[in-house]
Amino acid sequence: MAHSTEILREQWIALRRWIEESGLLDHRDDQSVLEAWNVHELVTHLGRGFLQIPLWGPAQGRDPVSLRTFLSGYESAATEIADGTKQLARSFAGDVLGGIDNCARIGFRALDALRVDIVQGPPGAISLDDFVVTRLIELVVHGDDLARSVPAIAPPPLLDHVVRAVSDAFSSVYVEATGGSPKIDDHLDWIRRASGRVADPDAALPLL
Repeated sequence: MAHSTEILREQWIALRRWIEESGLLDHRDDQSVLEAWNVHELVTHLGRGFLQIPLWGPAQGRDPVSLRTFLSGYESAATEIADGTKQLARSFAGDVLGGIDNCARIGFRALDALRVDIVQGPPGAISLDDFVVTRLIELVVHGDDLARSVPAIAPPPLLDHVVRAVSDAFSSVYVEATGGSPKIDDHLDWIRRASGRVADPDAALPLL
């Protein structure tokens, strides 16, 4: 778990620096590639992902759900996620960087305090390792969403080992769902197909 937490922090630091220095926020009012949000709201959503961490606590003795089962709950929560992000974005209107920094501080503080193997939150119990992977998925998938939303600026630093970790996570979900291995030529392309960002004829996709 410590390793996963370490690379989550590493990826966040790199992505946060890019958000501030790339010129991304000059496009804050532009529509993002996600229909529900503009760029400002999508940046806010990255911060909001950290605010989910304090909602989780120890659940030793509980049987954890698989990563596949956890991710399958995203679709039913889509409206709540979209509305909550918009509300938070309005509160960050004057200082989005300060807002997401505060979210990250709260999230990492809560994560550092979780010293158990299984955690319990609103959707049920899940292994702490898998829960941290869901936070990595948020950073990589939405970091790439931001890159595709504002192609005029340099893309974000999605770290190779983090992209590989997310790619591997989606592969394990695919294997659980189908019993077979996905076709992967490029890890970021696979992540886009697995998350529904790129259409794919595979009936098992998207996984989110």
